[in-house]
Amino acid sequence: MRISEHFTIEELTYSDTAIKYKASNLPTELHKKTLKHTCDYFLEVLRSLLNAEFVGKIYNGKKVKAVIINITSGYRSHTVNQLLKKEGYHPSETSQHCTGEAVDFEVVLIFTDGTRYSLPYAKTYEYIKRWVKSGKLSVDQCLMEKQGNMFWVHCSYKAAGATVNRKQFKKTTDGIHFINDIL
Repeated sequence: MRISEHFTIEELTYSDTAIKYKASNLPTELHKKTLKHTCDYFLEVLRSLLNAEFVGKIYNGKKVKAVIINITSGYRSHTVNQLLKKEGYHPSETSQHCTGEAVDFEVVLIFTDGTRYSLPYAKTYEYIKRWVKSGKLSVDQCLMEKQGNMFWVHCSYKAAGATVNRKQFKKTTDGIHFINDIL
């Protein structure tokens, strides 16, 4: 089911951990509204900016046909958030994933020859930082996170009427913050 023009409730609630432990990861109606707000005011804006930056241009010697934002973690029930600890992750007890206000994602470029390229997380992080600084995008928080050999970008956007646009940027390693850069 589409929650915005380019994002579905299924991709925003998918969880390998929930499947593994047969745990519910169904959002409430309030969470669905919050997810829609996150999509409309963060993900769709980010997608538009990425398209303007890359589509029709040459990147790594190839012409970019499309840009995809692949959600790696969206909404998480409190149960799923707790189960992540069993998996060796360090989820926050107050994670905005549990309210529908946060997403982890990767950016994938699709070239005209059909090949795909995952934009490096550090590059995605820097683009977001630049767009927030210029006023083109609003975030509460943007984290470039690393745990073991895994990297991801995490962005949060407060629910309707509560956005403070903290413009907080952090890089983390194994759940420990090592750079705190507020624009």
